[in-house]
Amino acid sequence: MNVLEEMKASYLENYSSYTLAAEAIVDELKDFFAMFRTGHRLQVKQYPLYRFEARVKSWESIADKLERKIQYKNATSLNDMPDIIGIYNIVELDEDVDKVVRLLEKEKKELFRFTHISSLTHYLTNHENGKQTHHYDGIYTWQEDRFNFEIQIRSEVENLWSNIEHMSFYKNKFKSRNDRILNRLKEHSYNLLLQADEVLSILRRERMKNDMLDLKEKMMDALESLFDGIKIRDVEAISGYMYECWDMAFDKMTVEDFEHFFASSVKVDEKSVLEVLNSHSPGSTHRRLHRYLKENLTLSDNVILKIGIATNEPDAAVEYLLMDMEEACCSSCGEWVDYDDADFFASNVDMRGDFYCRDCAQKHLKNCDVCGTVLTSDKTCLSCASRIAKQKKLTVRK
Repeated sequence: MNVLEEMKASYLENYSSYTLAAEAIVDELKDFFAMFRTGHRLQVKQYPLYRFEARVKSWESIADKLERKIQYKNATSLNDMPDIIGIYNIVELDEDVDKVVRLLEKEKKELFRFTHISSLTHYLTNHENGKQTHHYDGIYTWQEDRFNFEIQIRSEVENLWSNIEHMSFYKNKFKSRNDRILNRLKEHSYNLLLQADEVLSILRRERMKNDMLDLKEKMMDALESLFDGIKIRDVEAISGYMYECWDMAFDKMTVEDFEHFFASSVKVDEKSVLEVLNSHSPGSTHRRLHRYLKENLTLSDNVILKIGIATNEPDAAVEYLLMDMEEACCSSCGEWVDYDDADFFASNVDMRGDFYCRDCAQKHLKNCDVCGTVLTSDKTCLSCASRIAKQKKLTVRK
């Protein structure tokens, strides 16, 4: 029996175990996402903006991959393949993809603590259409068994396109004179789907805007009667939290219903709010934000935290506020920018457009020829350019 036959025999023998592992991974990921989806803006009115699908790769696909891919040329067992189990994390819109990546990167330690996933490595793949797809290679450990799996994160539109491409183009391995036509068709089809995603994004924002108008009017009356000093901006912030995090029939609720809901929040004292803030353990990229939140707590922040405490969801309320203050990603390397690096960049750059981490700012940005300030364009910063211009005017007058 050669290596390929041994691998096939192992696959057939363990197929049911792969299937059970795939189901278990999805169940554990669902529970994990449910813990953090509020703070990471992956729900609206408590409805998740994502779903999961799982599949175990067929033997035909495995054999085809072993034949086509150079990196599997020396594979001797199924453990050499990272994606026998495939998990698809499908989000509503393209703008939600980064939210999932952020969650998995920032809460990875919690993922390892609450699930049987023992390893998760992120990487990007580039497609012909220029789109990048986020992947994770992982290991799921159950007792003495280890299962390799892959997570792909994609929007509903990308998922639809992937299915269309797989059915219509991927299986066509033979070159023909129609290739150029097929490529044009692929490009045109994908662009249409991207436009559909943009339209759906606009519709979501408009739906939320319309829902929020009525919500804010009712909440303004309710909050003014319970909390002193409430302003419109506070109502807007609290309304956003309520809309994204609570599954309530807002259109049917009266001012009295909101007053009744907020009544328990009014009873929460300031000491409890401080205890929640001080006991919260933020991720590394949220530590500076957490300190800032404690030192600069606004009235709306205070009310949101009191609602969280009164409803036994204090950590979710804190995470929601921290995400609302979220820092930027580096425009060059894509890593989350540490706030110490952000301070470095903000204090040195004169004209800010894109945002960079310290390393990329030093590597990729140019410096002013006169004072050395980091630049995003031109050869001199604005202050030096202005000073040089003034000197030229004085020289001309003389």
